[in-house]
Amino acid sequence: MSALAALCTAAAFLLLATAGRRLPLAEHLAAYLAPAAGASVAPAHPATRAGRLPAALASHLAPAAAGAAAGWLLASGHLFVQATPGATPALMAVGAGAALLGQRLRRRRAAEMRALHLRRELPTVADTLALSVLAGESVSGAVEHLATTSRGVAAAELAAIAAEHRAGRGLPEALARASSATAHAEAGRLYDLLARAHRSGGRLADALADLAVDYRAALARDLTAEGGRRALAAYGPILGLMVPVTLLFLMYPTLTGLAALSSPAP
Repeated sequence: MSALAALCTAAAFLLLATAGRRLPLAEHLAAYLAPAAGASVAPAHPATRAGRLPAALASHLAPAAAGAAAGWLLASGHLFVQATPGATPALMAVGAGAALLGQRLRRRRAAEMRALHLRRELPTVADTLALSVLAGESVSGAVEHLATTSRGVAAAELAAIAAEHRAGRGLPEALARASSATAHAEAGRLYDLLARAHRSGGRLADALADLAVDYRAALARDLTAEGGRRALAAYGPILGLMVPVTLLFLMYPTLTGLAALSSPAP
């Protein structure tokens, strides 16, 4: 019971510690993509990359410390339970582990939701880019226009690409980097198409329109599969209860008759 209370308290501390800290991708990358005025664009120095390690370590230490504190409070009797001083180390370890596990599950869920939102945005993004190209925009102009006039996961990724391009990186290189770091692998097809069109030209508007059709067909297949899974999840328990009960009602008269025949005559 104490361990369960430590888990719940650690989860509450984790939610309080991480509340209000969600930032869009563009704001996360702004510090790395926007160099100082007059500075030349250069690869990140190893010392700079190493300097990011304490921040990543702190993001894990904060929930672990909150969970350990929750375990200590529980063991000392400050959380409406009887004090158990002998279990303090164990409860602190349980609280820290629960907080870290909750943080990992929360981040995984956030990544899954981000990928799902991007997947749903891709058809509209491809159509919008196709219209911009038909209107005479270049690839970089179309990316910049969509990034500045729309919101969403795709707009955040395109804003990061545009920021890299403005900072001096070539557009194909920025698109290739986004393709390898995108929230959903399907967006890589769009970025690769834009990079090839920027290098060699071609009928980009038609290719983007065809890509939007492919995206919508894939979404329709995903919705059909999701509907099947949900129907199975809904009807599975019902069938699991109905089939045994139906068999019991069908077999009960036969079993009763066999029992009566097998019983000795009076």
